[in-house]
Parts: sequence; C-alpha cells; structure tokens
Amino acid sequence: MERVLTALPAVSMIVDREGKILYATGSLSLIASRGSADLVGTRLVDHVDDAEREVVTELLKVISESRQGEIIGPARVTYLDVDEKRRTTAAWGVNCLGDDEIDAIVVMLLPESSYDRFDHVLMSVVSGTSLELTFSGLAQALRYPPVSAESFFLMGGADDRSVIRVPDLAEVPGPPGLGPWDEVWTTDEPAIYRNLADLPTSLRDSAQRAGFGSVACFPINRSVDGRASACLVVWSRAGGPPPLNSRMAIDRAAAIAALSISHISVEAGLRDAAYRDSLTGLGNRRCFFEALEAQVLAGEQPAVLYIDLDGFKAVNDSLGHLAGDAVLRVAARRLFSVMRPTDELARLGGDEFAVLCAGAVSIDQMTMIASRIVDQLNQPLSVGDGQNVDTGASVGISLGLPVGTPADSILGHADRALYEAKAQGRGRWAFADPKVDVSAG
Repeated sequence: MERVLTALPAVSMIVDREGKILYATGSLSLIASRGSADLVGTRLVDHVDDAEREVVTELLKVISESRQGEIIGPARVTYLDVDEKRRTTAAWGVNCLGDDEIDAIVVMLLPESSYDRFDHVLMSVVSGTSLELTFSGLAQALRYPPVSAESFFLMGGADDRSVIRVPDLAEVPGPPGLGPWDEVWTTDEPAIYRNLADLPTSLRDSAQRAGFGSVACFPINRSVDGRASACLVVWSRAGGPPPLNSRMAIDRAAAIAALSISHISVEAGLRDAAYRDSLTGLGNRRCFFEALEAQVLAGEQPAVLYIDLDGFKAVNDSLGHLAGDAVLRVAARRLFSVMRPTDELARLGGDEFAVLCAGAVSIDQMTMIASRIVDQLNQPLSVGDGQNVDTGASVGISLGLPVGTPADSILGHADRALYEAKAQGRGRWAFADPKVDVSAG
C-alpha cells in the first residue's frame, strides 16, 4: 500500500489539531521536495511564509470543527520549498478526530495545476482585465500539469492585417512565419500535428531546435462571419495528439479566452452605445462634445460646422417618421462621404448634425467643406418605394474663436451662424461673428 501511495501524484499527511505532522507519504518530491523524515515532527506552518500562516491555521480550525468525515477544500496554499522558492499547492482536509484509531486530521496536497491557475484568470476576467493579461495568464497556466506545454494566443491587430502574439515568447516558434495557426481562422476544427514531419521545413527545424515534438492550434470564439476571433497555439515536448486530460484543460483555457473576448466585446458595445447615435451610426451629442472639449483643453482653436436639414419637418409631417428616419440615414451617409477622414461627424439630435474639423483650417477650407455639404444634401433623397423628397441643408460655421473659448460657447456661435444662414434662405452657410456674446441669448 505504501508503494501505491508513493506512486500517486499527491501527498497525504496526518496532523494533530495544532497542525503537527505525525505521518507523511506520497509523492513528496512533487510537493515539497522533502522526505517523510524531514516533515514528521514539524508543523504545517513551519513550511509556509508568514503571510500564509493564518490561512493554514484557519484551514485546520475549519476542518477540526467540521462534521466527521467531511471533506474541506480545496484551499490554495503557497509554501516555501527547500530551495526557499514559493510554490503553490491545493490542500484538502478530512476531520478524523472522532475516529478512535486515527484521532487526527487527514490532509491531502496536490501539486499546482492548470486548473488552479484558471480560477485566478477567470476572476480577473470578471473584474475586467485586458485580453493581453487574460491570454498571458492562460498561457502561464498551461505550463502546469496536466498540459505542461508552451502556449500563446494569436489575435488580429488594430489594422486587421497584422497578428499579435500573446505572450510573445521569442523561443517558441510562431508568426510571422507560416504554420498550422494559418489553418484555423475559418474552420471549426483544431489543427493538430502529431509530429513535426508535416510542418514547413523552416518551422520544423526551429521547433526541433527548441525541443518540441508536436503542435496543436485551436480556434477561439467564432464570430457570426465564421472567422475565429483568436487562436490558441500549444507546443508540446511530447509527440502525438494532446491526451484526454491535457485536451480537457486546453478546452477550458479556450473557453475562458472566449469568455474574455465576449466580456470585453459587451463592454465595448455598451461604451459604443453611450457615444453612438443608433439611427445613423454616427457619434452622438455626447461624443461630439467630448471631442470638442478635448481640443479646447489641448489649447487648440476648434472649427465647427453646425448643419440643419431644410424641409425636414415637412417630410415628417407629410410622410411620417419612418420616412423622416430614412432621410436622416441617407443624409448621414452623404455627409460622411464629403468629410475629411480626420474630421468628427456627429448627429446632435433631430435633424441637426455637426462637424468638428481637425487641425488648423482656413476660411477657404471651411467654405469648401460647407459648399460640399450643401451640394450633397440639396440632391433629392430617397425614402423608399421609389419615392424621393427634396430637402437641403443650411450650415453655421464657427472659426477662429480665441483659445480657451468653452466648448458650449463654440457650438453656440455655430448655432447662431446657422440661424443667420437659414434666415437668408435655403441652402446657405454663414460664419459666426466672434464678437457676438452668444451667452446673452
């Protein structure tokens, strides 16, 4: 029986109420790198640092007060190995104090595993950590049993063309070179190479030099367009496919990665909804004001065009709100088509739009932009069923106000200029007079 216990990847101990070790057996080399004789007679708290003493003491107290035979745990305990390095184990305990033959607490310790690490990564996902930290944590977890492999995640870069490795392990083969990771982006199945023979020659050579025997790539979080959001690459020292226990841990890592992607996507969607106009897809009033205030705080002189659709009320009154919504969507697309890529276009509400121009712009440039806006929106707009409506646009322009002018005052000047443009007739633009006090009314 002792040989059986020694063969198990765990340590069993019998301790008294105070945590004094009375007996120890099992794979001690996996846990504490100590022999049974080194442990018997010592206390459990003798092998942990000061920060963990309270945890061990509390665990023993809970076990001793539990029902007879009840299993308590697991508790994650960090201990000091013989090399003074901190290592972690999962601890369970059983109350056998009422057993006349044992009259002690039975403690079982297991080496730290991928699953122990997964729990901590999962907690960080819930708290909103970044994808980079989540992926790094999962890759670190997969270095522990039962996987014991080197891993990294791949995800698309900001430009949708490059690929980012997390973590970027220089000693582990990966992109930008070709490899099995290129096969999984548009499939449902992992790419598993049981040996290195079928890999491209350069990749096979670098993998052999690094001591790897096989590689497997797993798609993560397939989206509605059928493309994976990320890819998990697992390099193993052993040949063959991942055994069942390793595959289960890899699947858990992939599930946590997918959860993290979804969690961040939901948060991004909520943030986007707070700054986005749901009808047109443009930025909303809040988005525009924050961008405008950012330029003011940066000491710039923002230039703003305030746009109002001519004849929009008549469309709403005669054809209904659905037709009005169609006009707003088409108007938004046309406005977007004449904007410079660096300009900020937003729908402020109703039939009012605004453009925040980036950089220093001249009167001539603002005139040209306003002219393009008026020309575009003066064209007939389709509201569906082959029906067109005649609308137009008037534009008020705020330009060259003193540095430090508040954002609401800048927009107020543009609004007043818009009023003057509309007073001149349909399809006009007008510049604000910086000397007019818009706060007065």
